[in-house]
Amino acid sequence: MSPSKLKKTTGTRRPKKTTASPPLDPLRAGMPALDSITGVTESRKGKNVFSIIHTNEVDEYEQAPPKVRGTKR
Repeated sequence: MSPSKLKKTTGTRRPKKTTASPPLDPLRAGMPALDSITGVTESRKGKNVFSIIHTNEVDEYEQAPPKVRGTKR
């Protein structure tokens, strides 16, 4: 290629824009009590960011987890 057809580049690159997820609003309707939250996981799907809240609360319609029995030796 001839030097006149080469693209000139500058030494700077633009940083990718990242958006921070908003903090959880514990006073919003439908949010669990703060003392029942055991963890929060962020999941990304494309440009969307989802916060998954893990709690120790159980609804009436949910079955309780089976009790762990000791193993025989």
